[in-house]
Amino acid sequence: MYANDLFKSASGSGKTVLDKLPVAEGAAFDSHAEEHNPTCLQDTRVELLHDISRWVKNPRAEAIFWLNGMAGTGKSTISRTVAHSFSKVGQLGASFFFKRGEGDRGGTSKFFTTIAAQLVKRMPALAPYVKNAIDADPAIFGKAMREQFEKLILEPLSKPPQAAWKVDALIIVVDALDECERDADIKTIIHLFSRAKTLRFPRLRIFLTSRPELPIRLGFIAVKGTYQDLVLHKIPEPVIEHDLSAYFKHELTKIRDDYNNNVLPDRQLPLTWPGQSKIETLVKMAIPLFIFAATICRFIEDTAWYDPAGQLKKVLLYERKVHESELDQLDTTYRPVLDQLLVGKTDRAKNNLLKHFREIVGPIVTLAQPLKQKIVYMMVTKFTISSSDISFPG
Repeated sequence: MYANDLFKSASGSGKTVLDKLPVAEGAAFDSHAEEHNPTCLQDTRVELLHDISRWVKNPRAEAIFWLNGMAGTGKSTISRTVAHSFSKVGQLGASFFFKRGEGDRGGTSKFFTTIAAQLVKRMPALAPYVKNAIDADPAIFGKAMREQFEKLILEPLSKPPQAAWKVDALIIVVDALDECERDADIKTIIHLFSRAKTLRFPRLRIFLTSRPELPIRLGFIAVKGTYQDLVLHKIPEPVIEHDLSAYFKHELTKIRDDYNNNVLPDRQLPLTWPGQSKIETLVKMAIPLFIFAATICRFIEDTAWYDPAGQLKKVLLYERKVHESELDQLDTTYRPVLDQLLVGKTDRAKNNLLKHFREIVGPIVTLAQPLKQKIVYMMVTKFTISSSDISFPG
């Protein structure tokens, strides 16, 4: 009976609390900004997803699960899958997908308030306690992260009676922490989340992904004993091969079917296309980079050329270059796409295109921070650019 009364009270104050809490637009896994991004295909990442599920259920497990891996290994896809699956069973507390250069998603000014807003929305029993914290300190939104974490998240989670909870564990998903713009903020977030173990009920679990960059490694060294980790690109190769094979089969089957539905019968691809041997070759070229697989599939599907079989042949021409070095694999990922731009061009047109490409892409890869859209537009259209708009490496 007490729990019912609490929920009635919470529903009355929940809307008021949500109206007050500043939120980073597009940061949640189910936001408009994330809706077209993929989740793991069925029968892929099976053991890893089971490990994460067991970690959430285990009352003696560490509070943080740090999934780290180099760029392109599929961390964000796994994050979306974890958030989606725990959302379906009512155990997702909140999610925050960092993205450098995308408004508030690149910083921490709205990080904990965004998480608090999602917690209140999903767990109405928290609303009166978060409201009390805001009423007691209306300036809380401008306070240090430690203050926000304690007053808006940790303390409210500790106050509702056990009967008010429908679950015994909540998970917060934080993706791409390396995309956070300030190293000091990264270390602070890790330190604060390490305190989640002090919450007895409900258990609070933090699933966090990032590249294994130095500020993050140092942050975790400082909280040794409060987390478990897994290096994504060190998962056994047969497991990665299986998952990449499933991905290529799924995507290329879809490409074939879409193509066949839009061309005359005499131009249709056979149902056996592309064949197991070509899929195996693509898998060997891709290991361990899922971004390679995704980029190549988009290239094969490109409706500007509308020739999946021909596009696939172009990709396979680069087979021998892969795995000689990391740069060769990077080259093989993007070279077919870039070479395509030069097809059918005169020498003069090629030189002009390459010159224009270097003028635009050169500064982008050299600068320390992502350029604003208006600056890229100005570069492309040859407008004058102010030096104050550009950040150079130190």
